[in-house]
Amino acid sequence: MNAARSNERTRTWFRSDRVFLSDGKWFFHTREGVDVGPYESQFEAEIEAGLLRELIREGDGEDSAIGLIREFVVESYAMGRPLTPSFSDGS
Repeated sequence: MNAARSNERTRTWFRSDRVFLSDGKWFFHTREGVDVGPYESQFEAEIEAGLLRELIREGDGEDSAIGLIREFVVESYAMGRPLTPSFSDGS
């Protein structure tokens, strides 16, 4: 259903798949421009992407989002699950 409020224009929203396969491993892409992974399965990448998305949603804004992503990666590493994120903004 595409409903618009009375004071807004109707828009069409497009979503791209944020989980992708690269060199046989699964990754997910964040809105902040970070590719997080690798994961052994698509399901695992989707679950982890959902967890991180909720952490960011509960955060204070984009500046803290990058910090939360870094904490997410460090925590995964500490739990024996090393990730190799790619920060496209040069961070």
